[in-house]
Amino acid sequence: MRILFIGDIFGTLGKRILAERLSSLRTELRVDVCIVNGENAAGGHGITHRIVNKLKRHGADIITGGNHSFANQEGIKDLKEDPLVLRPHNYPDGNVGTGVALYTLPDARTVGVISLQGRTYAPEQLLCPFRTADAAVSQLSASTRVIFVDFHAEATSEKKALFFYLDGRISALVGTHTHVQTADEIISAQGTAYISDAGMTGPEGSCIGMKQESVIRKFLLQTPVRFEPSVSGPMLNGVFIEVDDETGKATQIRRIYERIALGASSADEKE
Repeated sequence: MRILFIGDIFGTLGKRILAERLSSLRTELRVDVCIVNGENAAGGHGITHRIVNKLKRHGADIITGGNHSFANQEGIKDLKEDPLVLRPHNYPDGNVGTGVALYTLPDARTVGVISLQGRTYAPEQLLCPFRTADAAVSQLSASTRVIFVDFHAEATSEKKALFFYLDGRISALVGTHTHVQTADEIISAQGTAYISDAGMTGPEGSCIGMKQESVIRKFLLQTPVRFEPSVSGPMLNGVFIEVDDETGKATQIRRIYERIALGASSADEKE
């Protein structure tokens, strides 16, 4: 199975990049399933029903979440009703949505996807991602050998620890959230692919998505500043992973980093 994962899609620019590039990238890589992290797609905070439809139209099959999954009320409808729009599975019971999906390809092959959020430096009081992962992996293992985890976390140590904890039980663990692509992609001896962060699909000319002037002002003055999404330097980040269907073991992981030349923007790609 050939899996394409697109790192944190940020704002209008991130959506424009997918509109311009995702379809051709899927064709070039002969992608079977495309997973995208969409929790920053609505101006950097959350996602909306309209954006969910856009991402799917551009070529996303499954949308994972993170700490902004609940930031936009318009996106709650999709968390309630669409089993392929995920939020971190380790939010407390009672929240809408789920962080576990079983996706069936047109040829009847299946892939399990788990969305989790880290607890280190996180303000939310989340359930343990390690124990939550145990239950989710057990659930999916009954139906598929191919299991992909998006771990949305701040600390590299927490991401790496979860990778070692799940090593051999899942096909891949890809980190998100820092918006900076790392160069530590590996495949373990037990066949699990890993990278600490897939990076961001959005403005390279930014401070992790926002205009640098406002972020610099915040650091200088230490008082509230309104951050605005940048539209400078379109960049696509992600990873391509190939997995043996029979064993569920990864056979290839490759980082994707592209600077994208965009055409004129359309009204359809505005927020």
